[in-house]
Amino acid sequence: MNKVGVIGWPVDHSLSPVMHNAAFAALGMTDWFYDKMAIPPDIVGLSLRELRDHGFTGINVTVPHKQAVMRYVTADERAQAIGAVNTIDFRANVGTNTDVSGFMDDLAAHGVEIAGQNVIVLGAGGAARAAVYGLAQAGANV
Repeated sequence: MNKVGVIGWPVDHSLSPVMHNAAFAALGMTDWFYDKMAIPPDIVGLSLRELRDHGFTGINVTVPHKQAVMRYVTADERAQAIGAVNTIDFRANVGTNTDVSGFMDDLAAHGVEIAGQNVIVLGAGGAARAAVYGLAQAGANV
């Protein structure tokens, strides 16, 4: 069984398990299971070790852990530049940030011109950091 999931605090509201498990079923991936785990901030490091030790392949990371988990994994270049990790692959102990791709891909899909634009990002968490990074890389004045 390939176990994956999302950690956060709180995380009860997350629809990720419903969405991912439906996708696994539709794709015939019967050996995959996605769960959600409410992890208090004071035990995030211990929890990452336990998830890895209990056979989780990887996890998604949501509030408030996107910055804190960086000290427990090898953050790739993009995650280091952003200062936040939202995806961890336990097989390689690598953390990355896919928020920036999702944000920028959506802007591109809607034909939003970014280069040279003046942009204000409201927020200071991991997703906001990813948005600022993506916008700056695309030539916006952030």
